[in-house]
Amino acid sequence: MNPNELADELEAQNYDYWLNLMLDNVPNDIDKREGSIIYDAVAPAAMVSAQQSLSLANIIRETYIKTAQGEFLDYRAVEHGTSRYAATNAEVKARFNDDDGNPVNVEVGDRFASIAESPIFYTVIKANNDGTAEMQAEEAGTSANSYIGQVLPVTPNDNLAWAKITKVTIPARDEETDDHLRARLLNSNSWVAYGGNVADYLDMTSKISDVGATQVYPTWDGPGTVKLVILNNDLMPASQTLVKKVKEEIDPEDNETQGYGLAPIDHQVTVVAPETFEVNITMNVTIAENANIDTIRTNIKASLEELFKSLRKDWSTIDSVTGRGYKLTVYRSKILSRVMTLEGVTNATMPQLNGKDEDLQLVFTNTTSQLPVLGEVTVNG
Repeated sequence: MNPNELADELEAQNYDYWLNLMLDNVPNDIDKREGSIIYDAVAPAAMVSAQQSLSLANIIRETYIKTAQGEFLDYRAVEHGTSRYAATNAEVKARFNDDDGNPVNVEVGDRFASIAESPIFYTVIKANNDGTAEMQAEEAGTSANSYIGQVLPVTPNDNLAWAKITKVTIPARDEETDDHLRARLLNSNSWVAYGGNVADYLDMTSKISDVGATQVYPTWDGPGTVKLVILNNDLMPASQTLVKKVKEEIDPEDNETQGYGLAPIDHQVTVVAPETFEVNITMNVTIAENANIDTIRTNIKASLEELFKSLRKDWSTIDSVTGRGYKLTVYRSKILSRVMTLEGVTNATMPQLNGKDEDLQLVFTNTTSQLPVLGEVTVNG
């Protein structure tokens, strides 16, 4: 019997279970009917015993990583030398103008708010003195990742007529879920993060809250060189702002190889973003009589966007066969399978990827790291 089965067994020991068990141990020549003296005497004890069984079941489940949840799982994470990834704050770039369209400077600490029923508040963290500034969302989480547009001043500025967020430079992430934390704790990877090995660099970057994923290329340009190819929390290529931030934390530009960052002494670390590899898809579909082809096209593209996002989640996974390097393939069969599950699609042909009838193997070398991104989707039907 495993712990989960034991917990299930304890949960089954409810009020009726304990009441019947107690009454079964009372001699049959004694009145055991509801309302009798013995029945009324053991009923409260049966209720307490049922509550104790439920408590024991919960204790057993919260004891093991496989079944623990919430704060109990947090305690198990600490025992394994890690902790739940906290939600982070998005960073954006904004532009500010006066009535004539001339740049207006703002100051660090100035606050702005998005235009919405539930506005997102931002604080200026760096003023560029050219009419632009870097701002940080005050609320942690991904809600600010998708907002591009006008913001209103909370801090008074008589010269300001227009303010607009132009770019999300560092997307945020939400607090790590129980399932994701559990998967990390149960990871069967036996490599120990130590002394600047690949596992150590993966561990370093995983602790930088704005990094969503990393590929590590050791000795990519000779002995002592390490290349880190990073994604942001949206699993898209990191901005130059994020690349510079990670470089400064791992191996500061002004003191390369000196060990002033997280990298060991004599390690020269290069941090870059991957190149996007756009995949254009063409396929023929047969739809149901009552289906609308434009709706089908919209649903297919949305479904394939999810597929490519799941591919990007595997982008940083080390090849499980060789235990080193990276490997990722865009399979036509998976695209076809996903399309065939959509409502209104009765049949579909094997898709073409970038005009070819073959799967696409992405390139991961010392000089090139490709990130799959959905391009044009052409659906003939």
